[in-house]
Amino acid sequence: MGVLIGLTLTYIMFSERGCMDWLPSARIKEDIRSRGIMNTNEVACYLECNGMSVSDLADLVTEGSINYSESTTREIPRKYLIEQDANLQSALFVLNDTATTVVSATFKQINECDC
Repeated sequence: MGVLIGLTLTYIMFSERGCMDWLPSARIKEDIRSRGIMNTNEVACYLECNGMSVSDLADLVTEGSINYSESTTREIPRKYLIEQDANLQSALFVLNDTATTVVSATFKQINECDC
């Protein structure tokens, strides 16, 4: 009976807090967003050619999953590959001192571009 009361009080006291904010993926994604997302000229050209913008990269960070096997988390600068199942399938984010730079992007359908 005491455990049930304790669980109920814990749920009531902490129900507004997100339980997933302390996981590594959530912290990395927040770090990417807080630094600001920039892209290279080549990535900007491919985004424009496919009718996308930097906001689509921000959506990828929010909704995508980090592929840790393809990321270099212990090197400096850190690089994270974030993937999702959409037209913008993945992007490689490099975390610099002041900003996050997107150095490559993969699309499901590639339009003819002069990039």
